[in-house]
Amino acid sequence: MAFFEQIGKRLTDAGQNVAQQTKDFADVTKLNNAISEKEKKISQIFLLIGQSYYERHKNDSNAEELDKISEVNSLYSDIFKNREQIKQIKGIAKCPKCGADLPLNAAFCNICGAKIQEEDIENEKNNTQRHCPICHSVVSDDDMFCNNCGTKIENQ
Repeated sequence: MAFFEQIGKRLTDAGQNVAQQTKDFADVTKLNNAISEKEKKISQIFLLIGQSYYERHKNDSNAEELDKISEVNSLYSDIFKNREQIKQIKGIAKCPKCGADLPLNAAFCNICGAKIQEEDIENEKNNTQRHCPICHSVVSDDDMFCNNCGTKIENQ
């Protein structure tokens, strides 16, 4: 009988050991998930810090990481050019009054109701208007700063 009691005790101990290992594994998994979530949150905050820094220093010639800021500015410029090409392909112009997208042959803006003159469409096609180098909003010839984002506008 002692033999069966020893086997029973070993089985009981083994079962308890497996149960403890399973609990430990579950606890470690839960903690690893918590760590992962916190690391994701930190990454999101780092992205926001970088974006905030860029917004504050995009026109600062003495800013740290000037090469990266210049690269972002260049990428924004490329995006603007690509969007303009898409508009040309789709046959879309901007309303000179409110900036809404219009078909090239529109007589009136369907947003603000402004009458669209033929020269307005030609100006849009020839892209004679000045644009902000950062947000690409239309700026008038005498503007020194963008009314949309505040970027200093260099004379072109």
